[in-house]
Amino acid sequence: MPQQNKWIKAVITALSNLDGKGSLDEIYEEVKNGSTITLNTYTDWKAQIRKNLYLHSSDCEIFRGTPGDDNDLIYATDEKGSGRWGLRNYKKKKSIYPFVTGQVYKRSDIHDEFGGNRQRGISACRNHPLIFIFSGKSGEDYGYKDGWQDANTFFYTGEGQSGDQVFKEGNKALGEHIKNGKDVYLFEKTDSAPSGMYEFKDQLTNIGYHYNTGNDKEGNHRKMIVFEFETTQKINNDSNSTEPTIGSKDLSDLRNIALKNVNDYESLTYQQRKTIIRKRAAAIKKYALKRANGICEACKEDAPFQTQDGSPFLEVHHLQRLSDGGPDHPENVAAICPNCHRKAHYSKDAKEFNKYIVELISEKENTLTNKIGK
Repeated sequence: MPQQNKWIKAVITALSNLDGKGSLDEIYEEVKNGSTITLNTYTDWKAQIRKNLYLHSSDCEIFRGTPGDDNDLIYATDEKGSGRWGLRNYKKKKSIYPFVTGQVYKRSDIHDEFGGNRQRGISACRNHPLIFIFSGKSGEDYGYKDGWQDANTFFYTGEGQSGDQVFKEGNKALGEHIKNGKDVYLFEKTDSAPSGMYEFKDQLTNIGYHYNTGNDKEGNHRKMIVFEFETTQKINNDSNSTEPTIGSKDLSDLRNIALKNVNDYESLTYQQRKTIIRKRAAAIKKYALKRANGICEACKEDAPFQTQDGSPFLEVHHLQRLSDGGPDHPENVAAICPNCHRKAHYSKDAKEFNKYIVELISEKENTLTNKIGK
């Protein structure tokens, strides 16, 4: 096979991150967010992308080769001129998700599958509901002191090596991950791990934040954001015991509890914010089940059986995320039967099925909000 230059490699990686197909704009965005090429050194780096893409597609006039040979890597997915491209012979790799606690992963493999910035400590994925945070001792050079406060609490310093840290880019993504339906996964660099390898620690949920002070890389005193995380599993477990304490069964009341934003209450203690988060997680489950009223919100069939207390059995599915559990938004959850729940996670057409449920819930929520208000 002919040796590939850095540009066509970047195009191949971008299309792989897009599940084998994408528009030029999507390819540009993937290269911008994930490539190791220093793009700002080029007058028009997008032209380099187009040139190398066209040179490796027999659907283009400048292609030099024989259709189907080793240089014919890209094809036009729609009619010529549509600007949408696919990767020939694309075979989706077996996913490394779900991540296994304690297992060591190669960081490049994570980005190859999900995208995201390959250098930053906070890496939000554009085409997947995921945010990866990478922690290690190297951050101490810039005043970052991440670490476990106890078995379930992790403090993580925001990004930004110069000046005061502010809520933009990665910091903004972390602060709004619940509202935006994004899962947060923590990877730590350990002393025993080879270069480029990180140990998966846990899925986290943001409880809030506080500010710390320290010196930036120029030695100037500055303000730093410290995110306060708790393991999502701990929140899920505690919310089960919190649920009975939420006496109201009114949809409007449950919605208000589910939407309460702890980051609006900087005056609250960490313990108070933890309590709010647990109530949100419990309320979102109760809200979805109440809204479903015993009927699967996907297939519209009655719940398959009743629980010991006589309640119809349905499971709460988080539509925008890969995982279930924890706080979310009423528009991003559905109460569905076990069969539909497995289909939403594991079927061949899981993505399309989830889109279908999203549309159903959106329509249902629009009707409800007209009745009960925002």
